[in-house]
Parts: sequence; structure tokens; C-alpha cells
Amino acid sequence: MTDLIAKKLKLFSWSILAIFIYLFIKGLREPTGDAKLIQYRATLRDWYGLEKEGVLEIWVPLKSTPKGEYFLFHFIIVIDRKTQKKKAAALINASDIERLKSGLKLRIKYQGLLTKKIAVADIVFDESFQET
Repeated sequence: MTDLIAKKLKLFSWSILAIFIYLFIKGLREPTGDAKLIQYRATLRDWYGLEKEGVLEIWVPLKSTPKGEYFLFHFIIVIDRKTQKKKAAALINASDIERLKSGLKLRIKYQGLLTKKIAVADIVFDESFQET
């Protein structure tokens, strides 16, 4: 009887170890936190999502690249008739950084009501110029 319990216990411990190794490797491959928001912005054109307008509250620099600088934007958006505070990444040219101010309109692309993916698609610096 004790041999049977010992075999089952050994199998159980190896199973738990395999699960931990799998989760560790999966965690290494998938970005998390701000890196995930930058990935959403970089792949913005590849995923389906709705677009809404949001209002910029604050912004924080994240990462510099040769194309520009990634910023983390905190903004207010209305999704499903509920006002929500969200955050998403955006790539900004170095020349446009000084034009950032609270209250700017942002075009936000998001996926699903719980915003599975979210990114800033565009920043409206000048209200008089609207792309069609």
C-alpha cells in the first residue's frame, strides 16, 4: 500500500514541477506590463478593434527608439456608456513631444468591452485639421 502511495506521490510531484516549468517558460516569452502595451501599439494594424475618442490626462515616457519615443498615456474613455480611466502606449515623434498637454483628444483602438487589447492610434494636436 505504501508503495502505491509513494508512486502516486512521485508522479504528482513531477506533474507539479512540469507545470511550474511550463509557466516559467511561458512567462519569459510573453511580455507583461508596459512591454505588453508597447507590443499592442507596435502591432496595432494587425489586430481587429473598435476606435473611440479619449481625453488625455497624464503621460509618462517609456522607451526611446530611432522612430520616436514611446509614452504611456493615462486617459478617460467612454466604453459601453461607462466612463473609464485607462492607460495605453503610443509612439510619438520627438518634435511632437512638447505639444503634449492635458485635454488633448486621442483616437483609441481597443478590442472587446473589457479592453483585452488597447492602444493609442492617433493624437489630435490640431482640432482644425481632421483627416477623413
